[in-house]
Amino acid sequence: MAGQYGIASPAGETIEFDRDSLLAMRNRSDALYDELQEDPQVLYYTSYGPELAPDRGELALPWNAVDVVTDSMAAIVTPGNLREADRAYYNYAVLRMHAVRDDPDVPCDELFEREMEAVEGFIDGWIVARTLFGGPAFAPLDELVFARAARVLDGFVAAGSDRHLGGCLDVWRDEHPGAIERYDAWRAERDTGAS
Repeated sequence: MAGQYGIASPAGETIEFDRDSLLAMRNRSDALYDELQEDPQVLYYTSYGPELAPDRGELALPWNAVDVVTDSMAAIVTPGNLREADRAYYNYAVLRMHAVRDDPDVPCDELFEREMEAVEGFIDGWIVARTLFGGPAFAPLDELVFARAARVLDGFVAAGSDRHLGGCLDVWRDEHPGAIERYDAWRAERDTGAS
């Protein structure tokens, strides 16, 4: 179909996006970046880190590459081989600052939901970088896109030891054991299909 863009996995799976949804993701990313740049109360530092091989892909996950210190201070280190993905990391940083800015004294489910919103923003930015700006494939980040499509993203985040969740991570895992199990089963099925 005309106007379709896709991301393919090594196993041959493809997720396609229509032009309008990609433009909406791009517009959201642009608005978040504008907020990052234009808010005089926000202090942020960006740099490019070392290039990462896929077997060290956990370091490229947003919660490992972005350090949100307060509701208005963040350090963003984009892996050197993923420069086109800047917008994804910026999305995550701004949405994490929003989460910190909101009342921090909330139940773990709500804290987890705020983190999921930030991860969703990262995924939107990653999709835009890959499809509209010709960013290179990087399996560990592409997996976020496929996990979201398979509805196992919450298990991915919980299994990935997202450090921004602090002590709530263990609480959330205990209260939602099926999420990680579904993610693990999905991942095992993909790994089996890829070999």
